[in-house]
Amino acid sequence: MRPPSALAPRLAGVLLAAVAATAAAAEPSLELSLEPRRFGIEDVARLTVRIVEPEGNPVVDLGELVNLEVVSGPSTGTEFSWVNGVATRATSFSYVVQGREVGQASVGPVRVVMGALELEAEAVSAEVVPGSVAPDRGAARRPPLGVDPFDDFFQRRQPSRSARVELRQLLDRREAVLGQTVTAVVVLDTTAGGVDGFEWVAPPTYPGWWAQRVDPPQRVTGEVVEVDGVRFNRFEIARHVLVPLKAGELAVPAAGARIGFRSASLFAPQQVVERSSPELTVSVAPRPPAPAGFSGAVGDLGYSVALDPEAIDFGESAVVTITLAGTGNLPLVEPPAAWPGCGDCESYPPEEESAVEVDTRGVHGSRSWRTTVVPRSAGVLELGPVELAVFDPAARRYRRQSLGPLTLTVAPPAATPVPVAAAAATGAGSGAGAAETAPRPEQPPAAGPPPWAWVVGALAAGLLVGGVPSLLLARRRRAGLPPRRAGQSPAERARELQVALERWWLDVRDSARGARLEEEMRELRRELEAVRFAPGRADHSETVADLEERLRRLMRR
Repeated sequence: MRPPSALAPRLAGVLLAAVAATAAAAEPSLELSLEPRRFGIEDVARLTVRIVEPEGNPVVDLGELVNLEVVSGPSTGTEFSWVNGVATRATSFSYVVQGREVGQASVGPVRVVMGALELEAEAVSAEVVPGSVAPDRGAARRPPLGVDPFDDFFQRRQPSRSARVELRQLLDRREAVLGQTVTAVVVLDTTAGGVDGFEWVAPPTYPGWWAQRVDPPQRVTGEVVEVDGVRFNRFEIARHVLVPLKAGELAVPAAGARIGFRSASLFAPQQVVERSSPELTVSVAPRPPAPAGFSGAVGDLGYSVALDPEAIDFGESAVVTITLAGTGNLPLVEPPAAWPGCGDCESYPPEEESAVEVDTRGVHGSRSWRTTVVPRSAGVLELGPVELAVFDPAARRYRRQSLGPLTLTVAPPAATPVPVAAAAATGAGSGAGAAETAPRPEQPPAAGPPPWAWVVGALAAGLLVGGVPSLLLARRRRAGLPPRRAGQSPAERARELQVALERWWLDVRDSARGARLEEEMRELRRELEAVRFAPGRADHSETVADLEERLRRLMRR
């Protein structure tokens, strides 16, 4: 017999059937078969749904069963082929069906849903005839209720004593701190000449843990390991990253699988065994009492803060962003417990952006929270500082970080133009009239209005001509919106609209009108911010146009 190490390259290719790896082969497809297509009312037939290159966890819908009933199943299996260096993988769902009465029968169309992908296979038909047409071998007969028709198959195939097959679950640590990540890997160790079937009997489950499955690599290769003096070819079946959700002794339950293999070579008879990994436990220690500013971050993580922009005009807003990056329990961390801010600023609930990956390195990446700050006064404002904390499981202590202070420069608003009174042009005209209608010497001149009356009249005319239009113009400017610029993006337009909204709100917020419109104003502000900071900056032209019209109606009320 060849030594296990000499068989490793061959086993690496054959064992790919044991893993849910995504092979770089064809697109997913669906096949449906019913064998035999003519069987007796006393016989059973096998219905097989075969998915080539499956993705995720397929969900099978058999559709309409006409004159057929499922008496057992589904039983799942995995197939693998390796042709010219290209791997092809398939998953099969097998059902045992029997006719209800003599006549025509059919099943389908059959649909399989895999996430966003849906496949469909056309219906297949069969004929149910009286009596039995199958050879009397027992396996073709309908099994008694409660008996799996495949049990006899697996019982008849006993493992060879010359080959060893073991299913193990490996943990990267058996002691952890609450919130610390633990990696669990299910491996298959074998000395067999070939493995060509794998089916979960008890898939890995992790109650009491936050668990995230790691996608397997496209190419899976085995490694030679030695366990208790025996050399095995080891293949990784499943990998999960776990985070304990409570302290104490947490169990990692056993996983079980049914494995088909060939004891000596690819041409040896197939044998089938069931194997289970033993249950493991992890001792999870509680964390010490947390300091202020701790939001649940555990691991090699760190906070940072940024302000954008650092200078604005009065009435505009700035964005404070706090980012947590590194390796650790990123998905379970709450928003920051404290934010840099100022007493004369209005802030809004934070928005989150996540860039977290889970792979063989664990959980790593970053999460960012952003809040909008609107100053109520002009000048140089100081935001912060604040203190946040991360628990370091290696050192078993908290690390504190100080963020800030941040400096925000707010330019004062532009001065309001002073109305200029228009002078009353009456002097020149009255002089010309006096020359023509000079009083006769013999008559006394007519008595005119006193001088102070002319001064009062001029002031009134100036207010009427200059003041009232200026007040109307100022009111129009406060309630108006900036014109749209050519080539302006939806995000830029949303920012202009939000600035106009904030300036308008500064004028009306303390009035009875402001109290009535505050809720509608806040909703409009949130929607404008959502457009400004939308991920990917998709085309929100229609949304911005709708928000602009809503803002006009709000400012007119």
